[in-house]
Amino acid sequence: MTRAWFMWGLGALCYLTALFHRMSLSVAGLTAQERFGIDATGLAVFSVVQLVLYAVLQVPAGAAADRFGPRKSLALGMALMAAGSIVFAVATAYPAAMAGRALIGAGDAFLFVNVLRLAHNWFPGRRYALVAALTGMIGGLGQLIATAPLAALLTGFGWTPAFLAAGVITAVLLVAVALALRDGPAAAAREVPAEPLRVSLRHAWRNRGTRHAMWTHFTLMGAFVTFTAVLGQPYLVHAQGRTPAAAGALLTVVVAGFVLLGTVAGQVASRRPGLRAPMVASAAVVSVLCWAVLIVVPGPVPTPVLAPVLFLVGAAGAVSMLAFDLARSANHGHQAGVASGVANMGGFTFAVVAELAAGLLLDELLRHGVAAPPAYRLSFLVALAMALTGTARLLVLHRHAGVRSPHPEGVPEPAA
Repeated sequence: MTRAWFMWGLGALCYLTALFHRMSLSVAGLTAQERFGIDATGLAVFSVVQLVLYAVLQVPAGAAADRFGPRKSLALGMALMAAGSIVFAVATAYPAAMAGRALIGAGDAFLFVNVLRLAHNWFPGRRYALVAALTGMIGGLGQLIATAPLAALLTGFGWTPAFLAAGVITAVLLVAVALALRDGPAAAAREVPAEPLRVSLRHAWRNRGTRHAMWTHFTLMGAFVTFTAVLGQPYLVHAQGRTPAAAGALLTVVVAGFVLLGTVAGQVASRRPGLRAPMVASAAVVSVLCWAVLIVVPGPVPTPVLAPVLFLVGAAGAVSMLAFDLARSANHGHQAGVASGVANMGGFTFAVVAELAAGLLLDELLRHGVAAPPAYRLSFLVALAMALTGTARLLVLHRHAGVRSPHPEGVPEPAA
């Protein structure tokens, strides 16, 4: 079991790096606008391009995990992210910077589902929910590094040294993966599917648990990523009147909620799998209420009120990690990667649409003379509407269908 934890830990460390890269614009957004001479829409497009590639590549990344194993897939992802970070570090023009973010998004796509595949290969099914939650927690630490610590690095050393160092660290981890990582305890641990990808994808989608997993990730992770990836810092500065440093600290509170609640949710789901659906539905309602507060209440909201609201946004995002246990338990082992990829598409599809729409709406409001504080608050209306849609779907699933307790080895449930 010690070797299993080592293999998962190496993969999780790669995922930590991926989350740092993914969320690095959370505190660098205003600096990026100045460096590349872009408006709010241009800033949002950075994240949108990155997340579109991430979402589009989820099913291929899941198929690669099933067919070629996590070691090769993780190595590919780390190589792409290292290259992207170096390009982004030295870029002085918007097109070059966009190319760097695109490489980061493509590489990031191969990380999470392959770390989950490591967990599937190395651990028994009863531990999967906990290990998936721990993976999310480790990723949350990467997000924490991408908040106040990255802001300090940018202030102290500047743009190029900060992002160049991230690229070098990623390259070092790439070497470690190539030399030390193993797909499973034996060659037979990887269940290579005999069926074509389209068959695996069709079977995975027909399982109600896969669809429930996708809506879980859509609603909870989508709202979390929308706030933390790029929109949170400008909102906190312009709508809530915080300094960039204070905004970075408040973003840390959001990520802290994700980190602290992720393990708790995983432990509860491991012991009481029947509680997964109620936990997901409750977290969705909490997330919607928090977003409503961020939009409706005029700023600046006092920190003793704002900080708990932001913490709950992160905590609700942490519950999204249960999506992957829902997907695993609804599918055969050789379809686990594809099912995880389908689930993982949900939240990032939400984030792509919400971030781009928020940027367009914000620029339009500002052009029509709306003051910055209400304009930034109103730009979140798209995210709120999408969160409400996802929550409604989850409540229907919970009330009328639910998800039965999983078989420990992932025997799929009947299609709904």
